[in-house]
Amino acid sequence: MAAEEARLKWTPGLVANLIVVAALVGTGFLMMYYFSYKPLKAEGSAELDYVIHHFSLSSTMWWREFLALAFDILIIAVAIVGAWWTLGSFAAFAPEFRRWRNYYKSEEGKRDVWVEKFTLWQRIQHIWLFSTLIVCAYTGIVMNLGNNPYWKFLYFGSRDAFVKAHVISGLLMGVLLIFHFAYYGVRILISLIRREPVMEKYPILQFWRLWTFLKTLWGCLLWFVGLRPKRPVRDKYNPEELFEYWGVYWGILVLGIPGAFMAVFGPKFLNGVFWITHVKEAILAIVYLWMVHIASGHFRPTDFPINTTFIHGKMPLERVKDEHPLWYERLRRELGVAP
Repeated sequence: MAAEEARLKWTPGLVANLIVVAALVGTGFLMMYYFSYKPLKAEGSAELDYVIHHFSLSSTMWWREFLALAFDILIIAVAIVGAWWTLGSFAAFAPEFRRWRNYYKSEEGKRDVWVEKFTLWQRIQHIWLFSTLIVCAYTGIVMNLGNNPYWKFLYFGSRDAFVKAHVISGLLMGVLLIFHFAYYGVRILISLIRREPVMEKYPILQFWRLWTFLKTLWGCLLWFVGLRPKRPVRDKYNPEELFEYWGVYWGILVLGIPGAFMAVFGPKFLNGVFWITHVKEAILAIVYLWMVHIASGHFRPTDFPINTTFIHGKMPLERVKDEHPLWYERLRRELGVAP
């Protein structure tokens, strides 16, 4: 069934899909409320007053107050836009509930040409990343809530064990980042020297065509809520995937560098500037991943109960044509497939 011909039909499966997505979005808002909105409501006025009346780029106290204020505002904004993206995406794709899951099982789907979107090594890196991230996030949140008696049940073992697990998982995540950046950085430099079409060979770099990326991102947000008639044209990676990929670099650097300093000098180093940066960026990352990456990327109605592309790394050409038309045109020419 073509996407434009689909009609919304409420079924138990679609209701379950909505409940899962709503629960993830709601949990994300709870995290935002507890870690950002409450602190901002309680201390935001004092932080703003200090930032305005004690401006000094050489003052660690000023930077601590500024970063605490800025991160709380950013986390709230990300939660709002993330909810818009995820719930809007659900509404846009609900009429196509399990479209691709059903297509994969059909005879047509089995006969279709399946192309590789993620290589084996990329899938291994994804497992490496989310495994270390889960350990980092869990241990970090538990230690942050450790003084609250309501959350004591999250502890198993000593605090020292949690600290060690947190540091080791963070180091492993950093090793992955360095290796990944070095490997693809060298390959891109070689392609530039050979004057190869780098943007086509490495579509993930299209994030750096900032204006085009922002237009596509905004177009998707409008399309989700019916304010744009057609879905923006996309390449191999959609705006969500581009944003998440480059966000990993930002997140690990903003988390990792302060984390490394705190592991050596303690959380009070530089009057707690690195502690604020580390903790707030961690909350920002968790809220985004929970509300958008998991809720929208893996529980989108077209794939519910899970998008399996990240497991086997392949997509049928029919889906590529529908979701990634620019990539489809390149593949069609390479494979000699008729339009």
